Amino acid sequence: MPTNRLRCAAATVLLPLAASLVACGGNGDGSSTSTIATATTAAAPTVTMALSASKASVNSPVTLSWSSTDASSCTSSDSWSGSQTIRGSKSITPAAGGQFSYTITCTGAGGAVAKTVALTVPIPVLATSYENKNDIALDDPKLPNLQDIPGVTLESGEQNIGERGVAFADFLQEGAFSAITASTYYKDVFPGSNPSKWPDSPAKLYFLRKDAGGKWTDVTSQLIKTPSDRSICVSPGFIEIADMNKDGRPDAVISCTGPDFTINGVFDDSSLQYAVLSQPDGSYRVVMIGVPSIYAHQMALADIDGDGNVDILSVDTGHFHSPIVLWGNGDGTIRVDATRFPADMFQKAIYGIRAIPINGKINVVVSGNPTGAQAGPPASNEFGTKVLQYINGKFEYVNDLSAGIPKASGTNLTYALALDAIYSGGYYYFLRVNGDYTGSAVVKTDATTGASTLLTEVVRGNAADTSGVLKLTSTGNFVSQMANCGANAIKLTDYFHYQCTFSISLR
Repeated sequence: MPTNRLRCAAATVLLPLAASLVACGGNGDGSSTSTIATATTAAAPTVTMALSASKASVNSPVTLSWSSTDASSCTSSDSWSGSQTIRGSKSITPAAGGQFSYTITCTGAGGAVAKTVALTVPIPVLATSYENKNDIALDDPKLPNLQDIPGVTLESGEQNIGERGVAFADFLQEGAFSAITASTYYKDVFPGSNPSKWPDSPAKLYFLRKDAGGKWTDVTSQLIKTPSDRSICVSPGFIEIADMNKDGRPDAVISCTGPDFTINGVFDDSSLQYAVLSQPDGSYRVVMIGVPSIYAHQMALADIDGDGNVDILSVDTGHFHSPIVLWGNGDGTIRVDATRFPADMFQKAIYGIRAIPINGKINVVVSGNPTGAQAGPPASNEFGTKVLQYINGKFEYVNDLSAGIPKASGTNLTYALALDAIYSGGYYYFLRVNGDYTGSAVVKTDATTGASTLLTEVVRGNAADTSGVLKLTSTGNFVSQMANCGANAIKLTDYFHYQCTFSISLR
């Protein structure tokens, strides 16, 4: 009897992965068997990625390395971009401070897998307090009311932030800006002598940062070890940023005055001065600057004599009665010197000082009230606005910008004392106030001729008083750098200025 031979032609069938293929064949006895072959699922790619350091300084290279299996191509994104090999390394040298992410996505027959690593680059401290205010990439330099910050509960007598006392830097070394500021206290230390309830006891220091949701939070406990270390002067004014102890981290110097009112028949306006210095363990410590009690309405920080150490320039109408230099020693300490400014500055009502780097030189802009300023000092004390440079061991006048200050037609006020100055394109932009602080204005002044133009005016009683500090933004606008924003701001007296919406285009 003939043998039946069964044949089954093999067919190529496209099936989904993991589907079964059946093969058949004759056994020679009329029966058949089936062989099941299973198609193999393609393996998903794997990716490993690492940085040689998770934190690096500007201009310090780090190595980014990666490798992948079961991948045919890789593509990078976020802080780097383009096609990459499936394994390799790359040297990265950060050019600026910030928080950077590096992602690589590798693709193969089994799909695509991504891996991300993060690099933190602390924002560098710039050479002068002027640059650390105006040249940093921060276009919204304002803080909310302290009482609106989660976790902050004001103590009895504690008042909201002083309107000028706020500054920004990377205090946490996290590649983002945090803030330093201070509240003030009214504790009725001198009953009957302080009817306006101005600050009369030491202020309280705060460090603040924005969280991932954009809300400001209190991080003082991370940077100040003990609560008793938070006390500073009675009336903290302008806060200036520079690296005073040469450790690469930002320090703060606070220009301080006393209660600034009459106590038992004596006007008390002088104060000891304070700095907030970075420590080796990452914390900060409040220290008194080694200078007698002075009326430091404003300070400026810059390396004046070129020795590599940051120096402090301060006005003082209370002790030395002239601007002074506090020479920096590079470790946070200073040497007091009252001999460097011109003798004709003695006994002048000088309250503004800014150190502005222009074309490789430090231009020191010093300002007071000139002749004709409303409610100004006696003529013998009037000074104006002048520019000096440090030449052969002395400050010498290089320009007088007092002439040509415009008088606003609507109010007939003369805006004279410059609380702040910004230089751009051959012009100074001054935030000036009139003699009794009832109004303020932004004035554009030719840096060579002194010819001035009034750009905007704000008169006390309006809802937009200015704080005394300008910030030049990356978009070419001036904004008011300050705290005390919002409807709940505590306004102690008419002397204090509040401004949350001030903005004017550079022109």
